[in-house]
Amino acid sequence: MDAEFFAFEDLSWQTVPPPARRPIPAAFVRDLDVGAELTIGIPGRYFIDGQVLLRTERSSVEFPDDGELHEALAVCAPMHYWTWRVAPSRNPVMQWWPLEYTWAYKDAISVGVPAQTTDLDGGAEVSATWLDRVRPDVQQPPVLSPIGAREAGALTGRTLRSRNAEGEWFWFVGVSEPLDVDGDFCVRAVPRSHWWLHQVGYYPELQDKVRTIPLHRLFAYV
Repeated sequence: MDAEFFAFEDLSWQTVPPPARRPIPAAFVRDLDVGAELTIGIPGRYFIDGQVLLRTERSSVEFPDDGELHEALAVCAPMHYWTWRVAPSRNPVMQWWPLEYTWAYKDAISVGVPAQTTDLDGGAEVSATWLDRVRPDVQQPPVLSPIGAREAGALTGRTLRSRNAEGEWFWFVGVSEPLDVDGDFCVRAVPRSHWWLHQVGYYPELQDKVRTIPLHRLFAYV
């Protein structure tokens, strides 16, 4: 009998977790361009994720803490960035933030150590308790580790990641909790740009961007 009759499509790529994400000082990121997602903050105090680079040019800003001039980047909240993209006449609210207090998250380079922090495929579970994420200080943003979306709790409004058969990774935001679609557990999600645009208005043309993605193909970061 033809051996192909017994062949099964290899779908293991659907459950391969994405790499961990590491904060890189923005001064060392070569591909920093308009639209780049940044984390800003004051070491030792706080960090704010999800800010967006609005301009490529840089300026100088006097920081209240030390009264000195610092090279600075033009950053804004994602809502302002995406509404400006669809309506360039808008004047987005932005601020000049010191380059030395700015980071960009990048995928960690795999060195043969599994990236997952939970048992995704029936293998040995990697410790991922909240105690493992307790840090000695807040001198820089934390490394983010991937977990299966089913372990992430509420998914509505949460940034999620999924890949295609070619190994390309894509970002989404969940707009539903898991639901049963033809016997499969799925989550409805939209691209991040569409998530922010819908915070300020209804865009009928974006409705076809809502995706229904199997839960096992989605990952979150903690």
